[in-house]
Amino acid sequence: MIISALFSLLLAAPKAAPAPVEFAAAVPAKPPTRLLQRSLPGGMLASIRINPGVPEAGVVTRIIIELSRKGASGPLPIDGALLQARINADSKGIKDRKMRNALRRARPVARIVHRLNDRGSYGFQVTLPASGSYKVLIEGSARDNVVSFEFGLHPGLWPAPDLQTENVQLQSGRSRRPLRRR
Repeated sequence: MIISALFSLLLAAPKAAPAPVEFAAAVPAKPPTRLLQRSLPGGMLASIRINPGVPEAGVVTRIIIELSRKGASGPLPIDGALLQARINADSKGIKDRKMRNALRRARPVARIVHRLNDRGSYGFQVTLPASGSYKVLIEGSARDNVVSFEFGLHPGLWPAPDLQTENVQLQSGRSRRPLRRR
């Protein structure tokens, strides 16, 4: 009797839905802030924070750079750096014709990187004129060392074209320790 009741339930149950189609890898959520790391000559390290994490065209983007050097007890902030930023449109990898043409019309922008209240922190703000890819080149000097590195800004593009290479750089096996404040 119990077996016949179970058998009737199995026959009456709705048929299972077909197996779901495999979806492409999910796009990660847009971060409120992006953190990039760059190793510099002379044992220096630059941590770059981009706020908002995915810039938008016509909206102010704030970039904060923290310079430090390796110390015995962790990173030591570097004060007294003189830096400047040059932002150039990079239309090489853009396939959309309208976006590529808008980037060609965008003029290069230069900004002085200002010292912030925290030791070793510097920053600037920029409003990017069009969606696409931009290369930011930071140059200057800090304690008799030449500082030069670059990173990308990608307003209106998510995931960022260089996101995978950034993830590889961040997973180099070293832990990120906070800057030591004095």
